Amino acid sequence: METTAVAGHDISGHDTGQVAEHLDRLLKSDLLRRSASLCHLLQYLVEKAQQADGEHIKESVIAIDVFHRSGEFDSRIDNIVRVHAHRLRKILDTWYAGEGAGDKIRFVMPKGNYMLRIEPNEPRADVEAAEESPVPDLVVVAAAATAVMPTPQRPEAKAPPAVVPQPKPAARPALIWAALFAGIAIGSAVTFLSLRRLQPPANDILMRPPLSALWKSVFRRGTDTVVSFTNPTFLRTSGSPRVYVTYNGPLNAANGAEVNVAPAPPLDKRLAPLGPFFFSDSWTGTGEIIAMHKLTELAADSGYHVKPVRSRALTYADIRNANVIFIGSSWANDMQTKFNLGQMPFQCFGTDKIANKRPEPGEPPAWYAELNPATNELAASYALFSVLPGAGPGTRMVSSSGIDTYSTMAALDLMTTPNGILDLMRHFGTAERETLPDYFQAVIRTEVIRGEPARSSVVAVRAVAGK
Repeated sequence: METTAVAGHDISGHDTGQVAEHLDRLLKSDLLRRSASLCHLLQYLVEKAQQADGEHIKESVIAIDVFHRSGEFDSRIDNIVRVHAHRLRKILDTWYAGEGAGDKIRFVMPKGNYMLRIEPNEPRADVEAAEESPVPDLVVVAAAATAVMPTPQRPEAKAPPAVVPQPKPAARPALIWAALFAGIAIGSAVTFLSLRRLQPPANDILMRPPLSALWKSVFRRGTDTVVSFTNPTFLRTSGSPRVYVTYNGPLNAANGAEVNVAPAPPLDKRLAPLGPFFFSDSWTGTGEIIAMHKLTELAADSGYHVKPVRSRALTYADIRNANVIFIGSSWANDMQTKFNLGQMPFQCFGTDKIANKRPEPGEPPAWYAELNPATNELAASYALFSVLPGAGPGTRMVSSSGIDTYSTMAALDLMTTPNGILDLMRHFGTAERETLPDYFQAVIRTEVIRGEPARSSVVAVRAVAGK
């Protein structure tokens, strides 16, 4: 292969315009366009291949350059590069076996390294044979099965010339039929597996009742889904000590215990008049991250791609033509307030309460966090789960907004379980039909036991009109 760079060609001799056009087609394909990380990885590897720098690419370098890992990256702990490289190889194989079969060049990622090669897309013998049949794998496997069939052999001619040669022994029908059926069975199995790769995953639990009643309108193939988690800001003074500081006192105090700021103040003395202060870990943001992890993992296992975006970085362009899931209260996510949450029957006021604007018989005007009177420890909390019209036509906005981090996590957790969806249906009176209103709000109560969310249940619901 040519290795001298010439005008209009990369270091390997390929036309740079042709490579760029081929890369652009791949990046815009349905196989890749929904995964920013895979697109970034492919662009990076193609660039290194054009610079003849691919042989020197290490897993740690890719982790830092592509996935923004720190210099302390440890591949024994973090397998992000291997996972994405494996996915990219499968996507490239799928592309050149289908839509890209007629492309002039191909990107090849050999197993065992990260060196991408740019090669002419020359038809191979096995590919040409496969193209002659509507079931490619069946031809290849059937041929392999036929190759191992016992072939009747002529006996060696050791007899004297005067002896008449014996006729060719007849092939045993049982062996031929057995081999034929074996070839058909193996070919059918491989064909089934090949077709299965083109189908949605069998474990797409989000599309199975009763979960499908909620999530089928949120996760749809061909429509992007954005997950936005809260990223609040804080005010502090520029001097020292700062007005807002992180707590650095004893670490073994129980939740609900009072902080004594008098003898050895762990807090700024200027905050003392606002006390008393109590230990609490219910407003940390960890619940939002755990909820996001569970949701994105569930979506990935079901074959759907989601795009996580922190609230401070979220723009209208991200959600204009996409479904969006907000994790956390609207006070910490300005974009969430654009969906007229203030006009809804229920409204979450962050760390304070969930307001009930039109209480029905037996309902309170608001739901507040509940504390253990003996220990001041959080005993129960509430979250507001909403499904509303999205920013663009046919899109959805889903939000799990808790008074604290526990309830935010627990509400989303409940709504991704069959029992939680059935509980929701019972409140709407639609359990027998296994349906839900297109748009609705639900208040969810969560018990907190020893600092962990435990039992959760739906306590109030409202159907909401569309736009």
